[in-house]
Amino acid sequence: MKIFLPPRIGFCSGVKKTIRLAELALKKGQQVYSLGDLVHNPEVIRSLIEKGMRPISSLDEVQEGTVITRSHGIDPALIRKGQEKGLKMVDTTCPYVLKVQKITKFLQKKSYQLIIVGSRRHPEIEALTATLSSNRVHVINNPQEVRFAPTFIKAGIVAQTTEGLDNFTNIIKNLIQRQKSGELRIFNTICRIVRERQSDVQSLANKVEAMIIVGGRNSSNTQQMVNLCRRMKVKTYFLEKETDLNLEELTGFEKVGISGGTSTPGETIYRIKQILLSFGKRKEYI
Repeated sequence: MKIFLPPRIGFCSGVKKTIRLAELALKKGQQVYSLGDLVHNPEVIRSLIEKGMRPISSLDEVQEGTVITRSHGIDPALIRKGQEKGLKMVDTTCPYVLKVQKITKFLQKKSYQLIIVGSRRHPEIEALTATLSSNRVHVINNPQEVRFAPTFIKAGIVAQTTEGLDNFTNIIKNLIQRQKSGELRIFNTICRIVRERQSDVQSLANKVEAMIIVGGRNSSNTQQMVNLCRRMKVKTYFLEKETDLNLEELTGFEKVGISGGTSTPGETIYRIKQILLSFGKRKEYI
């Protein structure tokens, strides 16, 4: 069995920043809380909990200490609420997410109808819409939903930073076909790192028989990789950790590719690679 990895794996810069700030607070001996999942990877969250971090779902659960917010962004009202309670609020919002927030505020100021491509219930979209003062915002998840979008004189469109490029492109095409006139300003706000990872996975999937994608089930960018591989008709396995491996299922493949989301530790991918290589060697002697 031959194992192939893409040129880029491991944490993106935004995830690195979030974890670094959380670990720095923990080293100071403070009681540290995370407001929701800091990143969408159960293994990473488990590691931080073992170091003393305590996840909470509401600021009402704590009266003192340090609260780390998630990399996906946060409702500004929650930052103010925490500060008013005397909590130390550490905002770890990813720079790419902040850029989307800046663009949407600009569009809103210029009276554009806002169209956001993404998942309504994703923390990034929830935080983004919370930063906006207008209800002239419409979230579209797939090309089929375009028919429910409002007509517009002028509209600005942005994407969730972890959105799939193909989905974003198809939604734009449908919007243009549906809206025969009017101004449409398009901002490709998909994270550059996410786009690179998607491109890497596509190239890798073209030369292997099976793909293993590693990451949290709640990770949007990891799920986009899985969807991409499956659309390419490559046998695809979605794992959160190495113990999820079903080695017997992989026995018949000669070429296997492994990749992971931007919140998947590179070490996890390398461990899976070693497990597969060791398994392949054992099979040779049976």
